[in-house]
Amino acid sequence: HPDQGAFLALRSIKNDGLLRGSRVLDLGCGHGIIGFGCLQLQPGIELHLADASLAAYTAVTISQERLGYSGRAWYSDVASDVPGDLTFDVVVANLPRGKALGEQFIREAWHRLEPGGRFYLAGSKDTGILTRIATMEEWFGNGEMVAVTANYRVARALKRPRSFAPPPGDYHEWQVATMEARGRTWEYVTKPGVFSWRQLDAGTRRLLAHIQVRDGERVLDLGCGAGQVGLVAYNLAEGVELVQVDDSLPAVRAAERTARHNGLERTTILPSDVGSAVIGERFDVVATNPPFHLGAEVEYSVAEQFIEDSRDVLGPKGRLYVVSNTFLPHDKTMESMFRRVEVVHEDSFFKVILGARPVGRVKNRPKPPLIQES
Repeated sequence: HPDQGAFLALRSIKNDGLLRGSRVLDLGCGHGIIGFGCLQLQPGIELHLADASLAAYTAVTISQERLGYSGRAWYSDVASDVPGDLTFDVVVANLPRGKALGEQFIREAWHRLEPGGRFYLAGSKDTGILTRIATMEEWFGNGEMVAVTANYRVARALKRPRSFAPPPGDYHEWQVATMEARGRTWEYVTKPGVFSWRQLDAGTRRLLAHIQVRDGERVLDLGCGAGQVGLVAYNLAEGVELVQVDDSLPAVRAAERTARHNGLERTTILPSDVGSAVIGERFDVVATNPPFHLGAEVEYSVAEQFIEDSRDVLGPKGRLYVVSNTFLPHDKTMESMFRRVEVVHEDSFFKVILGARPVGRVKNRPKPPLIQES
């Protein structure tokens, strides 16, 4: 369900109007409701949609194909993968979580706008919209609240001619970080925009303490982030073959850098909407820390798909290791998909669940839509 911020942003754009021939960027487009809504308001615009999520990029591409929407979709880390010479008359963004990522949205909007262009920033209080609007007003030198509800805000800023650029940020700077796991220190490569980039999150720390890998096994790190789980799993036994997948473009690039930094030779890293990129393959072990938020909303179906895809790519004696918050019923979900389900660790905050020997695997399951940028 599109959140209220998207509808408020569209209403604000409708009130201000869109000129025919305007170039519009829907930044962090998600399913594209704001950008496609702009097309409904003014079919004569040139629309661009950008998102770092492969699922979002695929969704808007399919919408364009099936519904006949015009425009160009970009699988992009904010706007860094959009051609540098492309500028816009209107940029609209539904604020993501995370201070560094939110600030980069504002920074990119300023740099991409033509003088006199408009930037609309929408979001809920849960995503820090009030603080980001203050930053927007400071960097643009102006700003106006154009829509307000109990939990949502939309603000508009204009890029004035000869205004000063925002201060440079470190969003695109890669960093080497360290973590402790299995009795040793590990190094991985990360940056803002990657899950838990400042330090290893508590759930993954518990997962790393309990996964088991045998010599020669094929391991899938599902939702790999910066590649920490795969890094450790690769080194738990001899001759391990590792595949790492993530929906997030910054995460895929971080995992690639982590693998090179540590000399992991038998490693493949792919962008993937959950397990879509590896459907039809077989693994001995899958390890995952599935999300249960989508934007600002709680979303359980994503984690359920992580478990289902894991079952379908595991061999007959395969094993799935899942970490989750204690209150989440992943073990109940797994009982219908694995012959043996065991909680191998539980504390006040997290549990690590082992599912062994999958049942009900969908044979010859076709791969979901995979649309790569041409």
